[in-house]
Amino acid sequence: MSFRKRNVGLSPGLSRGITPNATGSQPPQLPRKTTLGLRASPVDGRQTTSTGTPSLDNLLAGHAGFVLGNSLLIEESGTTDFAGALLRYFAAEGVVQEHQLHVIGVGEQWGRALPGLVGTGEAADDKPSKRTEERMKIAWRYERWGEFGAGIAGSRGGLVFPSLSPRLC
Repeated sequence: MSFRKRNVGLSPGLSRGITPNATGSQPPQLPRKTTLGLRASPVDGRQTTSTGTPSLDNLLAGHAGFVLGNSLLIEESGTTDFAGALLRYFAAEGVVQEHQLHVIGVGEQWGRALPGLVGTGEAADDKPSKRTEERMKIAWRYERWGEFGAGIAGSRGGLVFPSLSPRLC
């Protein structure tokens, strides 16, 4: 025997005044916990993270980053260390985004040599502003002279040094 009523439609008929069955409705969607450094792919909405290299992010099939759950194999030609550089940038991006990193086969010093954030250095003191003002005064004086190499001095021929013999050149 069937336990389902035969007169009830399979889809909820809200326009007919029939309320949907509580057991047949989908469970409420819980809001997703957002993780730092993750964003939805513009292609299919999968979660992606940056590789730390914007040019590589653009190359990864239009996903604007590295899709989570995938692997990336980098083959090097010759004696270059592109894979090592990309690994350091990827790990540094993970550190900045507070992700857990597991790198196997490298020493402790490797983690200390990761690239840091650009522009996070603290200002030493306000003395450089005085130096900047002084440099601006010097630059203002030379501004009226025009671009280097332009004008009369730039139209002169090359200099000849008679002390240099052709056998030394």
